[in-house]
Amino acid sequence: MKIQNKFFDAQSDLTASKILIYQQYIKNYLPKVLMQFGKCFIADFFCGPGKNGTQDGSPLILLDTAKSMLESPVLRKKWQNPEVIVVFSDDNKEHIDNLTNSLKQRNYPDAIKIIGPLCEPFSSILSKTSEIFEKITEPKFFFLDPFTYSDVTIDNVKTLIDTPSSEVLLFLPTFHSYRFVGCADSVGALKLFLENFTDRGCSDYKDIADFNESIRQRLLTYLNLEYVRSVGLDDGKRKNALFYLTKHRTGMILMNNLVWKYTQDGLTVKAQRNNEMTLFNLSTLSDNFVRIKDFLQGYVKEKKILTNIEIIDVVAQKCFTNKYATKILKDMKKQGLIEIEYKTSNKTKGFYVADGNWNKELAVIKYKEQ
Repeated sequence: MKIQNKFFDAQSDLTASKILIYQQYIKNYLPKVLMQFGKCFIADFFCGPGKNGTQDGSPLILLDTAKSMLESPVLRKKWQNPEVIVVFSDDNKEHIDNLTNSLKQRNYPDAIKIIGPLCEPFSSILSKTSEIFEKITEPKFFFLDPFTYSDVTIDNVKTLIDTPSSEVLLFLPTFHSYRFVGCADSVGALKLFLENFTDRGCSDYKDIADFNESIRQRLLTYLNLEYVRSVGLDDGKRKNALFYLTKHRTGMILMNNLVWKYTQDGLTVKAQRNNEMTLFNLSTLSDNFVRIKDFLQGYVKEKKILTNIEIIDVVAQKCFTNKYATKILKDMKKQGLIEIEYKTSNKTKGFYVADGNWNKELAVIKYKEQ
């Protein structure tokens, strides 16, 4: 426990990058779900003390973001009594006491219902809340930020993602497990983690990105999901990862856009606060662009006929964005590789692979055999 407490004495660059992705996703997630449903549930089951040194941690960032959204006159015009129900728990009493004191020093509207902070082990709180969440149809977002890789099992994650309208953002300290994968047989907890959370177990991995991709593939298959993306966190010394899991295409589109905004390669946030984030280079000389272009051109050639919805879906699954897909399709059309058939008389230009068309069949993209 002393090591954990020291960990929260200051906010590291790695933690800052993790909080950045969490905060930016919540800022985009809350307006969408509250405008549509008027209510949502968010749980932070490893909430920590509320602060990392002088910086706000995930609980306070969540509450401040929810407060801002709930004060929106646009939301209030649509919903008379919108609500955000939040569950905080942690098995460290000192963390819970610190968070409780922080909450007492801030004022939050009645529309935010806080359950806790509860001082309970994750396994205990999960067994108590899972039956409740199974009966709730409103959107639910679960943030799991365990201190070690053995604090959460893949079946714990399955329990949460199997509840209706749920999303999970899971942090895993993957760099430690990747570094010691060669001696996993002598470390029971590590071996169990590798067997459960990767699709290749105690094998050789090319690099940390390859290791994270193995975890992503395991989550896709074991949880029977279409949409899982990893977000690497790199401070130069350590390289951990967030894993985002959802059952809905729009959530994946949102996360993909967010990650591409803060990364160079669509995979890893470089967590050096003194340097400005470098946005994705979309030039035709970029390795990233070439990789994406090769995939999408090959996919269209293989499938022969694809609706705009199917293009949007595969773009989401492969963790890139519709903005780049449009550029690639324009190039293919210019080369005479594809032709477009429009589904309605008032839609006669473009490919209709913009984010907002995820459920609107407006065009059919056909590959032309050369």
